[in-house]
Amino acid sequence: MRFFALVFMALLGTFAATADAAEVSTEIPDLLKPYLVAQAFDCSDVSCKRLRSCEEACFKLLQRGQRVRDGDDHGIPCENLCSRPC
Repeated sequence: MRFFALVFMALLGTFAATADAAEVSTEIPDLLKPYLVAQAFDCSDVSCKRLRSCEEACFKLLQRGQRVRDGDDHGIPCENLCSRPC
């Protein structure tokens, strides 16, 4: 997790450093937006019925290692939310 934080800060610093000093943009680069979405999810182990989206189910399966999300081990977590593999 620290690695991602360091990469995020490095990319954000590079983005800010390349901006014109007179025009400092507060907009987040498109490259970093998926990581901001992931930060909105917590690590709690709850049932699929309590999850809000397929993205959250994928986060819990891939980032948190909650294999219970994919009961038949075919790469599609919480089939009530997702219709495709992560």
